[in-house]
Amino acid sequence: MLLSVLREVLDYKYKAPQILLSPWSFSFKFVLLISSVVFSITQQIIIAIAYVIALLSILLVLGLWRSTIYIITSILILHASMTLGALLLHGDLARVTRFTLVAASTLPVLVLIASTTKPSALKRMPILYLLSIVFNNVLREILDVVTVYRARGVEGLNYWLRVIIASITLSISRSSSLIDSLRSRGIEVEKEH
Repeated sequence: MLLSVLREVLDYKYKAPQILLSPWSFSFKFVLLISSVVFSITQQIIIAIAYVIALLSILLVLGLWRSTIYIITSILILHASMTLGALLLHGDLARVTRFTLVAASTLPVLVLIASTTKPSALKRMPILYLLSIVFNNVLREILDVVTVYRARGVEGLNYWLRVIIASITLSISRSSSLIDSLRSRGIEVEKEH
């Protein structure tokens, strides 16, 4: 299911409402991400849950239903496993709930950012621009690798290991070549020593 969610997020840029694709909307989405974290921590639990439901409803209205189902499933599994761990280890259930609410409120916003932000909107911020290009290109290449491995009949643990190794290799090689490309265009990207 994760692969179909990634494909949905990547392909949504071609059918997203124009207002969400505009460069100035990135600032709004970034503020929404920060406020989601703050809101989930500071508000009463019932209000934070209503906020999460509103964010998930926005994704559904936009047509990102696979992403919405994946987020709901992930949050339920996260909450159940953390609650079980807290009960077994005599942990604080209130903190588990708060952590889950933070995850539940930021994941929809991250999906919204990933599915409606074109790399060109981030040209003024070289690091984010680079990360956005790497993210989009690597995900597309990973989806191509997945298609090839499935066509060859690779399954099980061997399949996932190959996909993970290919993902890491693609990420490293793509980011290295993109840094060189950006430098040749006059965009300064610092390299750590």
